Amino acid sequence: MKLKKWLVSILLISSLWITTAYSAQAETGSSIHNESIYDLYVDRYFNSTVANDYNVDIKDHLAFAGGDFIGIIDKMDHIRDMGFTIISIGPVFSTESYDGKAVLNFNEVEKQFGTSEEFEKLIKTTHDKEMKLMIEFPFNNYSANHAWASEADKQDWITSTDNGKLTLDLKNEEVQAALKESIVEFATKYKFDGVKLSELEGAPTDFLNELIEALKEVRDPMYIIALEESEADFDVNYSEQRMIDFRDAFKNTDYPSEVIGATDFNDLLMIDSLTSERFTYHSALENMFPPTRIRTAIGTMLTLPGVPYMTYGTEIAMNGQIPEESHQIMNFRVDEELIEYIKDINSIRAKSDTIRSGDTELLKNENGYVVYKRSSDDETFIIVINNTSATQRIDLSSDIVGEDKELRGLFESDIVRPSDDGSYRLVIDREIVEVFQVTERKGLNTAYIVAMGISYLLFIVFLVVVWKKGKQRRRDDDRKKAK
Repeated sequence: MKLKKWLVSILLISSLWITTAYSAQAETGSSIHNESIYDLYVDRYFNSTVANDYNVDIKDHLAFAGGDFIGIIDKMDHIRDMGFTIISIGPVFSTESYDGKAVLNFNEVEKQFGTSEEFEKLIKTTHDKEMKLMIEFPFNNYSANHAWASEADKQDWITSTDNGKLTLDLKNEEVQAALKESIVEFATKYKFDGVKLSELEGAPTDFLNELIEALKEVRDPMYIIALEESEADFDVNYSEQRMIDFRDAFKNTDYPSEVIGATDFNDLLMIDSLTSERFTYHSALENMFPPTRIRTAIGTMLTLPGVPYMTYGTEIAMNGQIPEESHQIMNFRVDEELIEYIKDINSIRAKSDTIRSGDTELLKNENGYVVYKRSSDDETFIIVINNTSATQRIDLSSDIVGEDKELRGLFESDIVRPSDDGSYRLVIDREIVEVFQVTERKGLNTAYIVAMGISYLLFIVFLVVVWKKGKQRRRDDDRKKAK
């Protein structure tokens, strides 16, 4: 049965690729709405070069762990294979903290992450693999040892140095000019593709918009986002409440799911972040199996309008409530089944403009059971989210699906054809996300029959070969005994 389901999935997903004549990379172009983002900290990803391990202590959760630019290069295929197109790597400036936020100097790359040449190699490798690189630029709360703290002409920039943090007056025009100059010069020198701004509290919206405009003049594309709520002209809209609503909808089954029907083309879609508790933490509190919860949540986000954003370690159900717990060193002994699922559904999103930005029609939404239609002039999909504790069924009329069509389930289901009254009955097991592609009715699935016939024939041949080898081995044993 597993072989049959695998063959069905391969055939149906292949049919999707045939009907979408363009390539994934052609579609994931210079619009952030065509992208999906994988977020990590350099220090916590992979330690490839021991030569830059100056202050590493893996036993201290607040110390550097040794991750570096070359480590990201070494493990980049892991991210690429899952289908993510942007790697967000946190701050890369000279720093006193593993997360890069205790900045010391904006003119230097952190030596424990690697050299400037290695940073440039990381950017080039990302581009060679047809992906993009995003860095984080914090606006405030640097190390009290930041270079500006010791400069006499900058003392009126500083509002506090309490608790080892340098806090700046972001309304000061000289501070704004210095921050703008620092990041624009850095972006001009290094050819990365996006900036995540952070520590925005106190920053005037006009100043943020000026900076965004200046960065976008450096190169195209240059994506600018923030995981903080703001009125500034960021490329996508972040909402902490939306993140919480997604988390709460999927941490268990049968929970309210109104958030699924309320997303917009310009929304950032996520279930946790590097500054929040891990999604796994919340699903574990519910005594649920985190990989299944993650699969359902990520599967949903990758079929909705908006920009998916996934925190590193989600693919291994990384846990944690506070940074010391949730910023673990990445373990690459991953759950292959979950990885393959993310890869498959992300590939569908990458190859279909309809999934990324087509029209959305909500057909049903009731406590975890959600059905919606994604459509364009070129193609139509029916997405069924069964995030409930029971098998669910829905009958869709020909007014919704079309006359004499086929619904091809790309993951869990076979082909669904109209019943005698012209309706389409979809039956989905619990905790499943299914993507149905609507196609013209073709009668018998010849490709499927041929593939199944070949698979059964090969299996029979395998059994015959094993039987013959066993028989020959017994003959050889008998001859040896006779001697």
